[in-house]
Amino acid sequence: NGFCKKDDHYRCVADTKRIIPLSYSSISDFLTCHKLYYYKAIRGVQINDNMKSSALKRGTLWDKVLQRRLSDGAIDIDIPSIINQYEIMPRDVSAVRAVFRAYKELDIQTEPNGDLQAKIDMTIPLGYTWGNGEPVEVLVTGYYDRKYPTYFAENKMSGRPNNYEDTYFIQSQVGVYFMADPNLEYCIMEIVRSPELKSSGRFKDETEEAYEERLFQDILGRPAYYFIGYDPKTKRYGKKFYRSEFDLEELKGRFKNVFREIHDARVMESDGGWYRNDKACNNVLPGISCDMLPICRLGGGMAENNYSIREKKVW
Repeated sequence: NGFCKKDDHYRCVADTKRIIPLSYSSISDFLTCHKLYYYKAIRGVQINDNMKSSALKRGTLWDKVLQRRLSDGAIDIDIPSIINQYEIMPRDVSAVRAVFRAYKELDIQTEPNGDLQAKIDMTIPLGYTWGNGEPVEVLVTGYYDRKYPTYFAENKMSGRPNNYEDTYFIQSQVGVYFMADPNLEYCIMEIVRSPELKSSGRFKDETEEAYEERLFQDILGRPAYYFIGYDPKTKRYGKKFYRSEFDLEELKGRFKNVFREIHDARVMESDGGWYRNDKACNNVLPGISCDMLPICRLGGGMAENNYSIREKKVW
C-alpha cells in the first residue's frame, strides 16, 4: 500500500517501486513546489481543521450541509460537530446558514439518484516495465461530488466564483473526472458565491441572527448573483462544461511526466529531490501563502497544535 513504517512519515520513500496514488490536487502541489508535495504526500503533514482558513471552513461546511440535504439524511453528518471540529466562527456559520436557507426557499432542484462521493480508481499505463518485468502504471484517485451515468456535478463555494467558470483553471480537476469514465459527456459546476456584507454604520452592532437574516434577504433579492447560472424557471443553477472542452490527452501526458519526476525525486531524495520553489511560498493561490511555509521556516519541524500527520488508510 506504499505506507511508511515511521510515525512521522505517511508514504514510503525508500522503496521507490511502491506506487503513490496521484490526484489532481497532489499533481497541483507537485507542480507548485516539490517540497509542498513532499510534506503533504510523503510525510503526510496536514494542517489541523481548526487552523484552516475561513474560506476553507465555509466551503467544508457548505459541502457537508449539501451532502446531507441531497442524500435525504442517508449520509449521517453531524453539522454541530463539524462546526466544533473546525472551530468555525459564528459569522461564517451565519453565512452558510443564509445560503442554505435561500437554497431551500428558492426550492433549488437537482436530478435525483446521484451517486454522492463516487470514488475514482483509474490506472494509466506508462508503456514500460520495472526491472522485474512488471508494468509501470500511474494510479489516479479522487471523488466526484455527485455522479450520474452521463454527467457529474461539482459543488463549490467561493469568494471568487469566476475561477470556476474558466476551463483553463478547472481543467486539472474536471479533466481527471472525465478521464476516469468515458461515458461522461459533461460536467455541471454548481458554484455559490460566498456571501459577505459589511457590518458598519447602522449595522455595526447587529447580532449574528440579524446578520444572517440580512444575508438571506440579499440572496433572495438577487439569487443569480449568488447561485451562478440560476434559472428561475427550472430552479437550477450551475455552468455546464462539455468533455470536448478539455484536452484529456495533454492531461494524461502530464500525469505520466509528473509520475516520472516524482519517482526521480524519491530516488535522489538525499541529493535534494524535494527542493523548494521560493516564489510560491507567498502565492500558492493569488495572494495566499502556502500552508507549509511555517514548516519550511523551521527546517521541517512543525507545531503540533497547528499540524498533524495523516492517518494511514487504504484507499
